[in-house]
Amino acid sequence: MPVTRTRTTRARRRVNRAARAPGRAAERVRLALQDGAAVERLSRTFRALGDPTRSKMVLALSLAEICVSDLAHALGASLSATSHQLRILRDLGMVRVRRAGKSQLYTLNEEAFGFCAPRVCQAWRATLGREAVAPPRARSRARAR
Repeated sequence: MPVTRTRTTRARRRVNRAARAPGRAAERVRLALQDGAAVERLSRTFRALGDPTRSKMVLALSLAEICVSDLAHALGASLSATSHQLRILRDLGMVRVRRAGKSQLYTLNEEAFGFCAPRVCQAWRATLGREAVAPPRARSRARAR
């Protein structure tokens, strides 16, 4: 009998721990949802990605660092429209910009995407294919003369 009693006690303890865990999770979720700034930022991020032009830009920037004029040409959009869309992504922290001579080179800010970054997220990989989300290569802006 003592063996059965020990097993029953252990089983009860496991059930009690499991019953308490959802309460902690629910509290954590409740606190996260009360953070209005975080919820608003998440909403703005998904709204930005919901635009087809900006989604194309994110895809392009996941492939390589690129200047505004090259990106505009690849998208078939005007320089002004491309700059406007990049500003929206930059304001959200989704892209980074660096100056190289007269050019401004844009690159994807992987940290802004968190667990859903194009190079690590399974959804991106499944949608775009593995080769589409390969690490960017450094581009040389020097031209042969």
